[in-house]
Amino acid sequence: MRIPYLILPLLLLLSPGLAAATTLKVVSEPWVPYIYEQDGELQGIDYEVTQQVLRQLGYQLEWELMPWKRAMLSVESGRADAILDILATPERRRQLIFPSEHLSHNDSVLFYARKHPHPYADLQSLRGLTVGVAPGYSYGNPDFLAADYFTREPAPTNEANLLKLLNQRIDLALIDRRAGLHERQRLGLQEQIGFDPQPVASGKLYLAFHRGAGKVELSYAFNTELKRFKGSDAYQQILVRYGQHESKN
Repeated sequence: MRIPYLILPLLLLLSPGLAAATTLKVVSEPWVPYIYEQDGELQGIDYEVTQQVLRQLGYQLEWELMPWKRAMLSVESGRADAILDILATPERRRQLIFPSEHLSHNDSVLFYARKHPHPYADLQSLRGLTVGVAPGYSYGNPDFLAADYFTREPAPTNEANLLKLLNQRIDLALIDRRAGLHERQRLGLQEQIGFDPQPVASGKLYLAFHRGAGKVELSYAFNTELKRFKGSDAYQQILVRYGQHESKN
């Protein structure tokens, strides 16, 4: 269902849920360059886009960053109104409300220690290996999560997984490409750690809403305003500011 932009003011007036909720609590996990804290302030591509879109709809936002599993529990239970940068799996669509318009596109790739490379062709090429992952992530690839011929070993942060690569505690680490490249640069590990450009999984990242009163209408309104915003100069300026370009492995 699409709601024309011109009737958004009427929608906001007629929906009790939207009219009453002047402040929304949004949760996520720190995930450069999508959302993160620097010098005491939140930053990130999807953080800035979401902030501008929801403010345009008349909302004030309360943000809280936390581990992903806790963020999921917060929005599923209604302690939070929305969760940022979530992949839309069938199970999650039953639990949460997803707009049709996504915020960003995610590619998860395999990082490796250059001294101990493990070429990736397909999931079978991971047989017998230990792959570092993030707890609670779906990665948009059910076959990766279901495979029983390699080991998935969780770590709390991307930094932890990259350091485990250097210490040969894991063979590979599956990380969002943009997030992994940022962390690799921050740690000064460009010479020691490389990545395979072939994605193991790809998907679209959304702002998903708790299934509470007025959230369906809010999802429609957010969807329409997000589409409009993506056509604006302000949106292009956000992309440029965060350097959306390809990097060498």
